[in-house]
Amino acid sequence: MGEESYKKLVEKIANSANLPIEDIERRIAAKRARLSGLISPEGAAQVLAAELNIKLEQQNFKISELSIGKRKVNILGKIIQIYPIRKFKKNDKEYELSTLMLADETEAIKVILWDTKHIEKIKTNEIRENDVVEISNGDIRGTLNKELHLGSYSEIKKSDLIIENPIIRESKNNEIVSNLIDLKQNSFITTRATIVQIYQPAFFNVCSQCGMKITFEHEKAICPKHEAVIPKERAILNFVLDDGTENVRAIAFGEVINELYGITENDIEMLKDSGFNISKKSEILGREYLLSGKVRFNALFDRNELVINKIREVNPEEIIKDMATELKIEI
Repeated sequence: MGEESYKKLVEKIANSANLPIEDIERRIAAKRARLSGLISPEGAAQVLAAELNIKLEQQNFKISELSIGKRKVNILGKIIQIYPIRKFKKNDKEYELSTLMLADETEAIKVILWDTKHIEKIKTNEIRENDVVEISNGDIRGTLNKELHLGSYSEIKKSDLIIENPIIRESKNNEIVSNLIDLKQNSFITTRATIVQIYQPAFFNVCSQCGMKITFEHEKAICPKHEAVIPKERAILNFVLDDGTENVRAIAFGEVINELYGITENDIEMLKDSGFNISKKSEILGREYLLSGKVRFNALFDRNELVINKIREVNPEEIIKDMATELKIEI
């Protein structure tokens, strides 16, 4: 548990016991001292909560208070988005899972429904987008990002309560990662995927003052806003992403291209060098990235595309940690 989550746990105990936070912290420190520091601050807080007859698992958490590893949590949230139900096979038997995005006033989190009775509520529209729901006995799992998983022992039901201003974006410290198969037109998403193809950059001219696309009239560059201007050349890069669920065309401009290629704004001429591009392509293909952007629909090719506004390579240590978790081995 991080320092911020621990502080919130202490605040929750103090509020439930109607005691000052300083008193709760003093009792936790005393309990740890009696055990010669063999118990963590979080563990001591949990013990103190039990002694004060505070049942944390029966209380509603805010989404920002949730941390990976918590079990039997109860939360109230508004359904921001419901993704298509997916099918998968295990031991030659077909199963379904449903994914939705839930938000409250503090944060948003992806919720995974495994139980057929919960999925049936989605299928029958008993639960819909924009509904406020109560969830009980959920487990927080994840490696890079926390997710709320509901099993047969969990419950999800519609609530009459209102959440006025849900936070529909991921928190700065917890990027909510979407699968490419779940992309919805005009949504803003973060995804984790491998670049499997890169195309030769193309170039176009924009206004040097505002960045808007320009036209040429009588050999003069005309901006819709600034009229006659000095044109500035910009690059556009198309590449293909694959995350194991789908492959999607992605489009990048300016700073994103610079970040991906490791160049500066003044190096745009290098992008016209085929040798440079071949070299960069061999470096990048097969690498995994976290990418954020907006989903747009390309009517000409009848497909969704992702316009990237932020990119970073996934740390190899993160990949190793994820693989170890999947294989259930210690590293």
